[in-house]
Amino acid sequence: MLFKSIATVVALAGLAAAQSKELTHGKAEVNMNDIEATFTFDKVDGGMSIGVTIAKGLTSAIQVLPTGFDYHVHVNPVGPNNNCTATGLHLDPAKVGVAKPCDPTDLTTCQTGDLAGKYGNLMGTADGAIPKATYLDTQLTFTGEGEESMVGRSIVIHNNGTRIACANIDIDGQDAPTPSGGKPEPTKPAGENSAAKLVGSVALTGFVAMMMMAL
Repeated sequence: MLFKSIATVVALAGLAAAQSKELTHGKAEVNMNDIEATFTFDKVDGGMSIGVTIAKGLTSAIQVLPTGFDYHVHVNPVGPNNNCTATGLHLDPAKVGVAKPCDPTDLTTCQTGDLAGKYGNLMGTADGAIPKATYLDTQLTFTGEGEESMVGRSIVIHNNGTRIACANIDIDGQDAPTPSGGKPEPTKPAGENSAAKLVGSVALTGFVAMMMMAL
């Protein structure tokens, strides 16, 4: 009876560990080329709450286009030495492409990572700071299969197409993204390593529980 009770506790502990793996928060801290910005991503009912704050650097003096600076979630991590080119293409699991502009009233026309297309560009200011803006996104997710997930992605700020600043999106409960090379890399399934570790842990827990119950 004692062994069965212990086995039950062990099994419940394994279940609790699995449930605690849910991903709910991510952040990208941009700090390069005299640009400082913070992007936050929080899982909420109905989607993803995104916060964008520009502390400095996006001045009207360096802004090339009157429409401002665009920014996106890109598929790969930032490369060594802050190589923004290594981030690859925009996050676009539905393969929408860029042939047609994003229509915010019809998200089927928008790439998942096209934050500027969906919510507007960042307009330069005299001192380069832009107050925090928040919005609810219904496409971005921490979970999903392969290319759908935000795990291992990055954020890139553009000025007339030129990548002027970037940062990895660090997600609580996930290892920091490994810097990618100079070319876009194939995307691994979301949480591949963490999922494997979790399955192994739960399997071991179940095995121990069954052995103890058999005693």
